[in-house]
Amino acid sequence: MATTDRQNRLLVAEDWRKIYQAFQQADFKSYDFETLRRTMVAYLRENYPDDFNDFVESSEYVALIDLIAYISQALSFRVDLNARENFLETAERRNSVLRLARLINYNAKRNKAATGLLKIDSISTSQDVLDSTGTNLANQNIIWNDSANANYREQFTTILNAANQTGQLFGNPRESGKIGGIDTEVYTLSSNQLDLPIFKFQSAVGGVTRQFEIIPSTITDSASIYESSPVPGTGLTYTYRSDGSGDSSNNTGFFFLFKQGRLESQDFTVDSSVTNFVKSFATSNINDTDVYLYKLDQFGQIAEAWSKVPSLSGNNAIYNSLSKTERNVYNVVTKANDAIDLVFGDGNFANIPLGNFRLYYRISDNAKYGIQSSDMQDVQLTVPYTDANGAQQTLSLSLSLKSSVYNAAATESNDAIKEKASQVYYSQNRMITAEDYQVVPLSASQEIVKVRSVNRSASGISRAKEILDPTGAYSNVSTFAEDGILYREESIQQFTFNFNNRSDIQSTIDNDVEAKLKNAYARQFYYLKYATKDVSGLSTTWSSSTTSTNTNTGFFTSGGALVIGDSATSNLKYAKPGALVKFTSPDTREFLNNTLVTAGTDEAEDRIWAKIGAVVLDGANGGKGNLETGVGPVTLNNIVPNGSVVNAIIPNLTTSFSKTLEANILDRIEAYEEFGLRYDIDNEEWKVITSTNLSTSSVFSLADTGSTTGTNADASWWFKFTNDGNTYTVQYRKLDYIFESESQNKFHYDVEEKIYDYRTGKTVKDTVKLLKTNSIVSTGNSVGYPITWQVVDTVTESDGFQDNRKVQVGFFDDDDDGVVDNPEIFDIIVEPSLSESTKFVFFEKYISYDNIERFRPYAATNFVVSEKEADITLSSATYSDNQLFYFYAADEDVIKKYDATTNTLSTNTDYIARRGRSSLNFQYKHHAGQETRIDPSVSNIVDVYMLERTYDNLFRIFLQDGGTRPETSTSDQLRINYSGILNPLKSLSDQIVYHPVKYKVLFGSTAGEELQATFKVVKNPKTNVSDAVIKTRVIAAINEFFALDNWDFGDSFYFTELAAYVHNELAPDLLTVVIVPNQSGQSFGSLFQLNSAADEIFISGATVDDVSIIDALGANQLAASGSVVTSTSTATTNTTTGSAVSGSTTTGSGSTSSSGSSGSGY
Repeated sequence: MATTDRQNRLLVAEDWRKIYQAFQQADFKSYDFETLRRTMVAYLRENYPDDFNDFVESSEYVALIDLIAYISQALSFRVDLNARENFLETAERRNSVLRLARLINYNAKRNKAATGLLKIDSISTSQDVLDSTGTNLANQNIIWNDSANANYREQFTTILNAANQTGQLFGNPRESGKIGGIDTEVYTLSSNQLDLPIFKFQSAVGGVTRQFEIIPSTITDSASIYESSPVPGTGLTYTYRSDGSGDSSNNTGFFFLFKQGRLESQDFTVDSSVTNFVKSFATSNINDTDVYLYKLDQFGQIAEAWSKVPSLSGNNAIYNSLSKTERNVYNVVTKANDAIDLVFGDGNFANIPLGNFRLYYRISDNAKYGIQSSDMQDVQLTVPYTDANGAQQTLSLSLSLKSSVYNAAATESNDAIKEKASQVYYSQNRMITAEDYQVVPLSASQEIVKVRSVNRSASGISRAKEILDPTGAYSNVSTFAEDGILYREESIQQFTFNFNNRSDIQSTIDNDVEAKLKNAYARQFYYLKYATKDVSGLSTTWSSSTTSTNTNTGFFTSGGALVIGDSATSNLKYAKPGALVKFTSPDTREFLNNTLVTAGTDEAEDRIWAKIGAVVLDGANGGKGNLETGVGPVTLNNIVPNGSVVNAIIPNLTTSFSKTLEANILDRIEAYEEFGLRYDIDNEEWKVITSTNLSTSSVFSLADTGSTTGTNADASWWFKFTNDGNTYTVQYRKLDYIFESESQNKFHYDVEEKIYDYRTGKTVKDTVKLLKTNSIVSTGNSVGYPITWQVVDTVTESDGFQDNRKVQVGFFDDDDDGVVDNPEIFDIIVEPSLSESTKFVFFEKYISYDNIERFRPYAATNFVVSEKEADITLSSATYSDNQLFYFYAADEDVIKKYDATTNTLSTNTDYIARRGRSSLNFQYKHHAGQETRIDPSVSNIVDVYMLERTYDNLFRIFLQDGGTRPETSTSDQLRINYSGILNPLKSLSDQIVYHPVKYKVLFGSTAGEELQATFKVVKNPKTNVSDAVIKTRVIAAINEFFALDNWDFGDSFYFTELAAYVHNELAPDLLTVVIVPNQSGQSFGSLFQLNSAADEIFISGATVDDVSIIDALGANQLAASGSVVTSTSTATTNTTTGSAVSGSTTTGSGSTSSSGSSGSGY
């Protein structure tokens, strides 16, 4: 060892230890000029103090040092830059990112063109075409679903048949199949253009005029409608779709496919055979999907099409999974600025190109934007075609967009490529595991910003049986149970609004006030509060003249035809169009199927109701009865047997405001007046109650309706407008009927889903049928006939929880005309005015699994029920300690508990009472829609919930600037957008169901009425920060808390988390923050925890106007900002046991993590 060391020290020129020792003081972290220069100077001074000691700036040695430092800096920068560009995580140059992504089998997405369907609204032709009645349709404009034209469908198809290619008459399409459960047929027009069958149009989208093209479509071997390959001289195609919901449905009718952009072409020649030949195209903004390659013959005509394969290892032009006979293939490689390269094979698995070729590609706007249905209305399309006789004709069409389109996307950014490339590589371009379904859809399009997948049905279901979904989402449900609870729930709700001009006020009147009159709860309130007009003493009967389907004409008679409406002085003056008339039997018989039958006949009823559809003049034809044509002057919407007795009339409810009233409301709101709106039943119009006549009582009363005494006596208001000098609060009345199953049944209902029955021509409704075996309490006899309620909505509680044990029901409306078939069915089964003390159902408060206070049924036998407290004589000998009492008088309506020690009653809020009945036998029927049908051959049903980027952007703009609330894409539109990409990646045993995700707004004026709130903040008195700055910082913190990355679909919101975050961000300037609901009737803490549905995600709508600076917390500060409704008939609210004050101790785990995080729940 010594010898070696000695030789190394003495003889070796560059021993490694010498090198290490020589450079021990070198700074290898020095890259910039100054540091390099300083390091070299220090090195020379340390190691060569005698040889180099001239360091003045003018020295030639210093110039050499500067030169070396400069070169070293340049070299260091280039080496570092080149090194960074060789790693995907650090690369910045577009070409480097694209190249590195391709190394792990990821071909970046180019821009994506907006694609959708335009529905034909009207059609006309220059050709002489006759319909079945012999009418010449030439130059006539035929409107789809025209209520004034019974033959619109036949005339539509007649014109299209004349323009279609030979052999493609309606019913005999070129292609047919089911696309997303919707019957779809493809037809071809005999368009006579020699070039591509593409028609251009322009439309302004988001203030930008964009170029669009109507293009031929096909459904061959696909789960969606897509563009046909462009071939000159072929005809333009269109589709016919029928979703089973009638011609008024947006998914039923004739459609054209459109895309944004323009289709262009380039010809090129390959002179020699070159393996793996690459042809570059420098054109920018070529979109991601529309690239088509054809080989040309010697005349420049298309000879054969070449197939595009994915640009992935294991499946590309060099080696692919296509048939062995399919050798004319290529793949497209994305370049910078959305230019492309065509890459061909090497002759082993794919042919080498040789000869003349033509490439078609579409250039699209490289931008993300959304197309609202209002952006594409009345699009005019003129198609020249050749008729059967060879003559040239013109087909003119008017098209419109029926649902929003959000599938446009800009080219994939470098950051997105870096994020998705590794994920796609991990999944190996297939969806098998739960994690695959959470990750791969994100790579389908840069338009998908968030996704969550849930496995609805697991493997193992027999393929020999039709799949039945017990939840009712995809299958019909019919169940019987005997634990039904029916009750009514009267409440006062409220919303707030601000305005800048009369247009804002008009919008509020139209969308938030007048629109509420068309809801079921408004009509139900009207039927209860406005008594029927009795006409039984007039001995009036119905004289039937003519009958047809659901229509009966005739007149009212009592020894002669009686005048009605404005011509009458008795209660028959209320018999006007829209009024409901109750008929009873003239003898002991009963009604069954619009005829009189023997009493006791199975399912026969003792009454029948009909709506007056029309009245000619005075309704009596001057006392003559029938008109000269033999038709009666009064038309009913139901067939009423001749001689039926007219028993009562419910006047028509007008559900719109007159122009005069609207102008009156506008003037009063602009002047910040407080007023109310009432309904004048005699004149069938809405009127204003001035502030001096408007009652402050929350109890509705018609006793002083129309009072002008100036004593605030009129309590007949439906809407009450109050303000604080800046913000208006509008209170309005509701009456809901709730049907609940205590334990035996669960309900499924989608308010957006409408099912149409072609056989009856009516909408099919979900129903709750009270069986005829239920008894009438007063007589002990069975009802004798079923009583049917229609389901109108789900029951969503204040925290967003949807209780599937109950639903909102309403009076059945068979023909959907807004007038119910029988408004007395609640009275029939409950008899609320007889033995009133026995006609209540009770509910007790309990703490649910998620630490929320909810209510569940509680036995009525636990209560002593009396009208007034004064009727009760308290005695410990009579009542045991803790005995519960309910006093149902309108001015009391309270539950109290007895204290035997003090012999007193105290108010108890742990129970609520509702007027109704329990233990009802019922049948529940649910009808599933046809938009989503399950393939019975698969065993895994995967629900994929998607949030689209354009919807996200538009919604945030809406929250900031106002305007029209954006709508999500439909499930059908999602399928069109993404199934072509995702379906080839899924397992054969999987069925994907696409669901759009919408935002659930919290707190601000754009949130639901029950979710609006005010943040009350106690500021540190020692801080110098202004109130305005505190408000701004609070809103900024709230917005950061609700950032998209922090939430997933179906998450729960806990105020403790938000409060803790706000404290962290604003400390020490803020001491306390609380959240107080705006809606009257909601208690403090009711917004402590909120839930979102599986297709919802939270977003904050709060602004600085929703933040209030207070000095200290007190009872007044914690009360709801609206007028408190003390009546126990108000809507059930859910409160938590914990306080919603930040920093206070709460029960339950308010900070538990959500189970809906990405990557779980499959």
